[in-house]
Amino acid sequence: MTEHIVPEQLWLGAFVGAQVLLVCFCVIKANTYRERALLLHGAATLMSVVAVQVLIGNHLPPAVLLLVPALAGLQLLDLVSHAGGLRTARRWLLAVSVLVLPLLAAGAVYTVWALAAGATLWTAVVVLTLRHAWRQSQPWVWWLLPGVAALVVASFEVAIDHPPYSLDDAILLSGLLTAWSACTYLATGWRGRILGETRARLNARKTVDPLTGLATPLVLGERILAARHLVRRYGHPSVLMVVHIENLAALADEFGPETAESAVLAGASRVREALLRDGDVAARLTHARFGVLVEGAAPGEAAATVATRILVAGLKEPLPAARAEYLRFRIVLAGVPTEDVPPKLLLQTLNARMDQELRMASERRIVTLTQEELTAAFPRPQD
Repeated sequence: MTEHIVPEQLWLGAFVGAQVLLVCFCVIKANTYRERALLLHGAATLMSVVAVQVLIGNHLPPAVLLLVPALAGLQLLDLVSHAGGLRTARRWLLAVSVLVLPLLAAGAVYTVWALAAGATLWTAVVVLTLRHAWRQSQPWVWWLLPGVAALVVASFEVAIDHPPYSLDDAILLSGLLTAWSACTYLATGWRGRILGETRARLNARKTVDPLTGLATPLVLGERILAARHLVRRYGHPSVLMVVHIENLAALADEFGPETAESAVLAGASRVREALLRDGDVAARLTHARFGVLVEGAAPGEAAATVATRILVAGLKEPLPAARAEYLRFRIVLAGVPTEDVPPKLLLQTLNARMDQELRMASERRIVTLTQEELTAAFPRPQD
C-alpha cells in the first residue's frame, strides 16, 4: 500500500526543492561568472535547507537557524563591497556574522533567548549597513530588501515558537526562507550584471579609443611584440606605420574645431577601411596621428598597397563638414625589427622622422625607413 501524502508535505517539498534548485543555480553562475557572492548565497541557502530539516526532527536547538543569517551576513559584506563610507558597518557585520552568531547558536544549549538575541543583533547591524549603502546600491537593492525582511521574520518566527515544531511551522519557515533565497538571488544576479557591464566598459576603454573606435596604443604595442615573435621564429614580416593628417591644423583654423574633430573621425574611418586584412590593426596615437601595424607584408609591399590605399582614401571624397576639402595624409613606415626594442621606442622613432619630414615640407607622401636607418636611432648599450 502506498502512503498517503498530505498537501502540507507537498508544499514543504516544493519549498525545499526550490531552495535546492537555487543552490544549483548559484554554483553554476558563480563558476561561470566568478561571483563569490553567489557561492556564499548558495552556502547560506543550503544551510537553510539543513536548518529546516533539523528543526523538524528536533535534533538540535532552534538557534541552529542563526547559521543562516551568519552566512547571509558574509554575503552581504561582499554585496556592499563597492560602497564607500562603510568601514565601521562592515566591521560590525563581520564580527556579528563570524563570531557572535555562531557563539549564540552554540549557547542556545543554555538559554532559550539565544535565537532572539542573535536575530535582533543581526537585524540591527544589517539595517545599519543597508542604510549607508542604499544610495550606492540602486536598483538591485530593492530585491535585497524583501529577502532580508523574510529572513528576519523567519528567525523571529522560530524564536517566539517552542519545540516541538509542527508541519505547519516547517512550511511557514521553509516558505519564508525560500522567499529570502529567491529575492537575494535576484538581487545578487542583478548586481553582478551591473558590475560586469561596468568592468566591460572599463576594459573597452583600455583597448578601444572612445573617439575614433580604433585600438589604443596599449593594444598596438602588444600586437607589435607578437609580430616581432613571428618575424624571429618564422620570418613572417610585418610593417609599422605612422599616419599623419597633414592639413588638420589648417582645417581647424579655417572651419573651426568642430570641423577638425569630424576630420579626425573621417581619417580614422578611412584608415580602417584601407587595411587589407582583419589581422591588421590601427590605433590612435595623438589627435592627428595614427599607428598602423600590417602583418604579412614587407616594407615595399606595404608601401605599394596599404600606404597607397590610405593616401587614396583621404582624397577619394571631400569631408562631410567641408565639402571643398580633402584629407591629406603623410606616412612613415618601417619593417618590424627583430631586436628587443620596446614598441614605444619604435613609435617614437617613426614619429621623430615624421616631424622631420613635416619641418622639411618634403614632397614625399610615403617615407620608408630601412632597417639601418631605424636601428641607428636606437640607443646603443654602454660597453
